[in-house]
Amino acid sequence: MIKLRSRIVFLTFFFVITLLISACSNNSQVNNQTDNENKDAKTDSTKEQVITVNALSEPPSLEPALIDNQVAGDISNQLFEGLVRLDKEGKIVPGVAERWETSDDGTIYTFHLNKDAKWSNGDPVTAQDFVYSWEKVLRPEVASPLGSNLFFIKNGAAYNEGSLKDPAELGVKAVDEYTLEVTLEKPTSFFLGLTAFFTLLPINEEVDKANSKWASEADTFVSNGPFTIESWKHGQELVMVPNENYWGKDVVKLDKLKWVMVNEQNTEYAMYQSNELDFSTNLPNSIRNKLISSGEANTAPSASLAYLRFNHKNDVFANEKIRQALGLALDRNLLVEKVTQGGEIPALGLIPIGLSSGAGEFRDLAGESLFKDNDVETAKQKLQEGLDELGLSSLPKINLLFYTDDTYNKLSQAMQEMWKKNLGIEVELQTMERKVFVRNIQAGDYQLAIYSTGADYDDASNLMGQFMTGDVYNYSNISIPEYDRLMKKAEAELNLEERAQYLVDAEKVLIDQMAISPLYYRTKVYLQKDNIDGIFQYTIQAIDFREAYVK
Repeated sequence: MIKLRSRIVFLTFFFVITLLISACSNNSQVNNQTDNENKDAKTDSTKEQVITVNALSEPPSLEPALIDNQVAGDISNQLFEGLVRLDKEGKIVPGVAERWETSDDGTIYTFHLNKDAKWSNGDPVTAQDFVYSWEKVLRPEVASPLGSNLFFIKNGAAYNEGSLKDPAELGVKAVDEYTLEVTLEKPTSFFLGLTAFFTLLPINEEVDKANSKWASEADTFVSNGPFTIESWKHGQELVMVPNENYWGKDVVKLDKLKWVMVNEQNTEYAMYQSNELDFSTNLPNSIRNKLISSGEANTAPSASLAYLRFNHKNDVFANEKIRQALGLALDRNLLVEKVTQGGEIPALGLIPIGLSSGAGEFRDLAGESLFKDNDVETAKQKLQEGLDELGLSSLPKINLLFYTDDTYNKLSQAMQEMWKKNLGIEVELQTMERKVFVRNIQAGDYQLAIYSTGADYDDASNLMGQFMTGDVYNYSNISIPEYDRLMKKAEAELNLEERAQYLVDAEKVLIDQMAISPLYYRTKVYLQKDNIDGIFQYTIQAIDFREAYVK
C-alpha cells in the first residue's frame, strides 16, 4: 500500500496519462516483451505452477452485477475480462476490445471487439453480451450494489430509478456482432478505465437467460477471462484453471489458482509460514509493523480511506461542534505509528493521495491538511460550544460501532482512551460480525462507527458523491446545501480545471464541518513468496493473477 508519497505520485502519473490518451486506437497488442519473458519463465521452471491465496470468506456472489465487496471483485477479475484491462504498470491496454475510438466531444466511445474473444463454453463474446450485461446492472429490480458506476452512460440513472422504461434508450448498443457503441451523459475522462472494473464485466446472455443461478456452482459457471472455475467447495475452497478459450491464453502460466477461505488473521499467517499460502494480505496487526520493518512484508498503494462515520440524524451528532470536537481530539500520527502499524498515512482530508481530480492529482490541488491533527485545545472549545448549543452540561455516553477485526479492535480502544483523556468523554465500544454491521449502518442504527471507503475508478468524485443529500450510499444522513451545490456544479462542469476546483471546494466544506472524520489513508500490506512473480496490484483496489507464475 501507500508508504512513500513519491511512489503514489509516480503510479498515478502514468495511470492518468493513459486516461488522457484513451481515444487512441493503436492499443491492439499485449506487451510482447512481458509475454515472452513470462513464457520463458514457465518453460524453464520445473516447479508446479500452482498459487494459493486467501479469499477470507465465501463470496456472496460472483456475478458482476451483484458483487458488493472487493474480495469477490478480486476473484471475478480473474474469471472475467472487460473491454479493457490494466497492464503491470497500471496502463490501460486492450481486453475484449482490441481497439476503440472516441468522438471529438468525448461522449461516444466505439469499441471494436476481438473476434478471438470467447466464453469458456466456446461461445463468442459479442457486443450484445455487453449490452445485456450493462442493462441488467441498471435494472431497478436487480438492485446492483454498485450500479451507479454505470450512471455515466446516457440515461443510465433514469433507467435505474425506473423513470425510463425502454432499454433501447440506454446509451449502449451493439452496432454489429463485434462493435459496441457507448454514449455518455457528458465527457467523462475516466470512463475508459472504468470499463475494467468488476461491475462492468460482461456475462453470457444466453447462459444467464437459460439459468439464473449459473454463477453459483462450478459446473454451470461460464466466464470469458484468463481463468474459469474447476471446483468450488462452498465456504472452503475455490479452484481456478486456465480458460482454454481465452484469447490471451498464451500469457497465462498457472495451472491452478486456488482460493481458500480463512477469515482469521493468525491462522492465515500460520498457513503462509507453513507454505500453505503463497500470498497473504490479512496479516495480524500485532506483527504487521515488524514484518514491514524486516522487509518480509511489502506495501502497495490503495486509494482508500478509514474514517469515523457520524449519524447526522442523532441529536448529538447533528451538532457540528460536537463532531469537530471528536475529530480534532484524535492523534492520527499516534494511531498509525502505534496502533494500525501498516504503513498507513494520517488523513487530514477526504481524498487519498494518488487519486486524480481530472486535472492533476487531487491532494496536490487541495493541500494535504484541511485541519490540525491532535488539536486538543480547539477540541475542548468546540465541545463546550456544542454542549451549550444542545443545552447539556456533559455528553451522554456515546456508542462506537465497528465490525470484528483485529485492527479495528485496537483502533477503537485507542480512540476511546484519547476521547476520555482529552475531552472527558465516555465512549462505549460495540463490535459485531461484518454483515450485521453493514446492515446496521445501512439502516441508520448507530451513533458513531468506524468505516472505510475505496475508489472504484481514478477520480475524486467517486468518493465524494456518497455524502450528497439523498445519495443511496449516504448512510450518515449528511445534508449540507453548500456541499451539494458545489458537487452539482462539478457534475455539470466540462472544463476539467474548473471542475477540479469545485471538487476541492466541496471537500473543504465537508471536512470543515467534520461531516465525517478522516482517520488514515489505508495501505495494502502483503506477504508474497520469493518464488512467486507476475502478480499485479493497483492503486484502485484490484489485483491481477493473469500473468502470475512460480519461478
